[in-house]
Amino acid sequence: MSSSAHLNRIAPKLPPELISLIFDILASNGDWATLSAASLLSQQYHRHARKLLFSTVTLRLRCNPTPISIRDVARRIQGLCDMLERDPESRRLVKALVVLDSYPVYDSQWITQQKNLPRLLDLFVGVRSFTFGCEVGYHQWPLFSFELRASLQKLFRLPQLKTLHLCNLGSIPPPVLITSVRYLHLNNITTMPLNPLLGGPDLPPPLDFEDIHMSYINVRTVSMVNTESAWGVILDHCLNLKFIQWRCWEDPQARDGESFPGPMDLGLLPSLKKLSVRMSYGKIGRDLLGFCDMLEAVSRRSELKILEISILFPLQSAPDHMSDIHQHAFWSRLAMSLHRVEYFALRQVTMDLTVHERVRTWVDGRKHNSITQFRNQMKESLKAMSNIPDFHFKFKVHAFHQGAHE
Repeated sequence: MSSSAHLNRIAPKLPPELISLIFDILASNGDWATLSAASLLSQQYHRHARKLLFSTVTLRLRCNPTPISIRDVARRIQGLCDMLERDPESRRLVKALVVLDSYPVYDSQWITQQKNLPRLLDLFVGVRSFTFGCEVGYHQWPLFSFELRASLQKLFRLPQLKTLHLCNLGSIPPPVLITSVRYLHLNNITTMPLNPLLGGPDLPPPLDFEDIHMSYINVRTVSMVNTESAWGVILDHCLNLKFIQWRCWEDPQARDGESFPGPMDLGLLPSLKKLSVRMSYGKIGRDLLGFCDMLEAVSRRSELKILEISILFPLQSAPDHMSDIHQHAFWSRLAMSLHRVEYFALRQVTMDLTVHERVRTWVDGRKHNSITQFRNQMKESLKAMSNIPDFHFKFKVHAFHQGAHE
């Protein structure tokens, strides 16, 4: 039976609000087979279901539970190109696009090596959220084809694009990351210094300041190179940036395994209101002291109002028995750093400490909990923070849960 015959069937007469609710539930549960079948019942169902079926397009390789090979991805790219070119109206249905590459499992090609990928990216004109990068592995921007770089730069600057996620990408020219998005996520990203006299043949033109709207940036760093690259992007969007969320993971085995202090100067961000930082203690707390160095490097008054600090102790199996933690220089230095006149606007500081939980039972039956003991020790270590009258300080101690280190 032809598809037109399917669409001419008499569909169940239900209120449009109820139909919309049912379709939304199907989409939220990922029941695409039922939603696709329902779209064939009538033209009304078809229009509504199609918006949900094509609202998000994802291209990625997967080993399990249902393997997706590069051949599957290539066929999907070709099929999407054919559909979007045949039906231009459908190009605006796609609101979220995900292209996450990975080490090839079944073939020797990456998704970014598919010749039709630039052609497909050029067809998405209504995308509001774009995720691009490498899920397992690392990509270098200069190794992409000229066509792919041009398509990515065009997509990065779509006026309706609000959220941009970039993951595991290196050597990105800084002008490429000057976009009009409001929310930017940079996961292990490095930029490539440019010679201002040479420029680049495929770099985008400068963006006017009135077209820069970024108010939020989420950064994940594992090295000082990441930090320097992220700070360059932050300065390019400093006028409107209100919230920075920074995640760093210290690698105690690497020489360049810390993220702070880097070249950061919070005084150069006139609109910054909130800073949220998550660090790991590592072995000796290198990032913690580097964070204090960064706070002390402020060159002018900062408008920062809220500071959130989260510190993880993954390598310390018994933190309540390690005096070098609660006697660390970071706790007193942090209080002195935040008491500076440059942080006159600071009103709230919160701190979350995550440690391993151990419960022991003594001979007399009393129980000893490492969380409780560590909390009592940190009350003394953070007394200087609690005594600063200019802002409200609060700290909590948590136990590790699955995924806490990610």
